[in-house]
Amino acid sequence: MMRTLLLLLAFSGHAAADELAARVMQQLGAYPVVRADFVQERTVASMTKPVLSTGRMVLSRDDGLLWQVETPTRLALVFPRRPGAMRGGAVQAEMGRVIRSILSGDIAELSSSFEVEARGAPEHWTLRLVPKSRELAQYLQAIHLAGGKHLDAIDIAETSGERTALRMRNFAVASELAPAERQQFSSP
Repeated sequence: MMRTLLLLLAFSGHAAADELAARVMQQLGAYPVVRADFVQERTVASMTKPVLSTGRMVLSRDDGLLWQVETPTRLALVFPRRPGAMRGGAVQAEMGRVIRSILSGDIAELSSSFEVEARGAPEHWTLRLVPKSRELAQYLQAIHLAGGKHLDAIDIAETSGERTALRMRNFAVASELAPAERQQFSSP
C-alpha cells in the first residue's frame, strides 16, 4: 500500500512538473517581440577573472533572436528562427534549435534534446535542461533557465568547467520589430 502511494505521489509530481514546463514555454512564446538589457558573465578556466559583457537583446517570436553586445566590444549576433538559416558549426546549430524551441514555446522540440526538469510556479519558475544525446553531453552539462513573466536568467554549465551566466532586465514587449531590427534579420 505504501509503495503504491509513493508511486502515485512521484507520478503526480512528475506530471505537475511537465505541466509547469509546458505553461512556462507557452508563456515565453506568447509575446510577439520582447526587448531587454543583458549582462553576461563568462567564466573561462584559463582566465583569472570572468569576462563581462553587456548589451541588448531582441526576441521575435517570428524571426528569432538578435543579440547585440555593446561592451567590451560591439558585436551583433543573429539567431534566426527558421531552421537551416543559421550559419556555423554543430554547437551554433544546436543552440539555434534550443532558442527556436524557447521562442516558439515548443516543449516537445526542447524535450527531444533535453530532459526538462521544472520547479516553482508560473510566476516564479526554474527549468533545468540536461542533454539527452551523448554528442551534446560531451560539451554541455546543463542549462538552467529562471524567470517569471519573462526569461530573467540563463546559466550554461559546460563539461569543460566553463560557465556562462546571463541576466536580463528592463523588459519591453512590442507587437513588431523596429525597421532597423527587421533589417538585421534579413541581412545575409
